[in-house]
Parts: sequence; structure tokens; C-alpha cells
Amino acid sequence: MTDNETETETIAGVPVHYRGEYVLSVENDYERIYEEDRHDNEHLEGLDREPGTTTALYAVGSARYLAEKAGTLGEVLREPYTLRTTRDVEAMLAALAQHIEALAGVAEGLGVWLDAAHQRGELDEEPAAARAELDRTADLLRAAGVPLRDTVVPGDRSPALDMDTLVAGVIEQLRARGIEVTAVQVSGSETVWELSGDRHLVLSSESSWDLCFPTGNGSSWKPIPFGLYCWYAHPAQVADLVAKTLSEMEA
Repeated sequence: MTDNETETETIAGVPVHYRGEYVLSVENDYERIYEEDRHDNEHLEGLDREPGTTTALYAVGSARYLAEKAGTLGEVLREPYTLRTTRDVEAMLAALAQHIEALAGVAEGLGVWLDAAHQRGELDEEPAAARAELDRTADLLRAAGVPLRDTVVPGDRSPALDMDTLVAGVIEQLRARGIEVTAVQVSGSETVWELSGDRHLVLSSESSWDLCFPTGNGSSWKPIPFGLYCWYAHPAQVADLVAKTLSEMEA
């Protein structure tokens, strides 16, 4: 199909017009989770540049950063759509087990540092009691991580990671919230759900979701982002955010 050709299908009772070869790939975008292995926090980046060069600037900063972000992660996991599939749960369990083992290593490392500081004559007294508690903490952490290895996650039945399923799912979830979709336009640069009331829901090739409204002269559209930047977002999550944004704008 060329860029000037249009094919139309009816999905969830709504005409969906495909123009050209659309490039959005829900599944490919999701797979990036399991392909990328990087972070951009400067303290963490500085931890292992060269053996023996780490200072408290990086160590203490990293500990505080990780504690804060772990707390944030615990909070957002209570939201219904933070993860997309049970594969994500399995990955999170593996990461949690790794994190617990790493925390045990941190506890042991603190004890080693105290011994070294004592050997340098930089402590008021021998750190034997503190070292024993840190070793005990490391043992408790490792014991706490054991059940994670036996946790069995149920099989996955989440919506498929493809554009047709996304298009249909968003239509159905919006309809369940009283928002009608009159047509959908799918092209190489964006996918547009045309909503009743002369409004558009747009997913761009840059993975940004926006609600769009016509300007005063009707010749252009004003985008209103609602904070979602992910192609493989759950259709119900998209619909929840659309309904919330519309409600706030109409209040």
C-alpha cells in the first residue's frame, strides 16, 4: 500500500482507515524494556569508574537515590497499569531478588569499611558489635530473598501487543467510559482516534499520547498532553487518562 492509498476496516464497530505503511510497533517498543540496560543517574554512574576511586560523594548519593527510587517504585506498583504483562512481573521478581542480594552486599561492605577505618585508627572503639549486626542483617536479607525464587506467576492474558488490538481496545475502553469514537486514522506518523464532540486522541510516532482540540479558526489542532509516553500502554490506562483529562477540562 502506497502513502496515497487507503484501506478501511471496521473494528469494534468503527471505521478504521489505514493510509500508507504505519511505523508504530507496539511490540517492538515493548521489547526495548528487555534490550536496554542503562541508567543516567550521575552518582550511580560514578560508582565503578575505576577501582579504588569511589568516594562518599558517589556512595552516599547512590544509596539515597536508590532508596528514594525504590520507595517510588513500591508506590507506583500499586497502580493497576504500571506493568503491562506477567513477563514484567517475572522480570521484576528477578530484579527484586538481585536487589536484595545487592543490599546484603551493602550491609557486608559497611562492616568491611568499619574494620578498615578501625585499622587506620579512625574509630573511637572496635566496631565488633556493629559488624556483627551488619553481618546478621546480610544473612536476614539473603533469607528473605529465597521465596522469590519459588514464586510462580500465572500465565498472561493481557491484550496482544499489536496495533489492531490497541486500536480496538482503546475504542472499547473509551466507549465503556461514555466516550464515542467515530473513526480512526492510521498512518506512518500517527494514529488518530476521532472522538465525538470534535476532539481527537492522537498517538504520535514519538510515542506521545495527546488530546487535541480544534483552534478557533478550525484550521489546526491544539494538543493537550496528559502524561503518557508509551506505545504499549494498556488500552484501559489510555481511556482512564482521557476520561480524567476531559473531566478536568470540563469542570
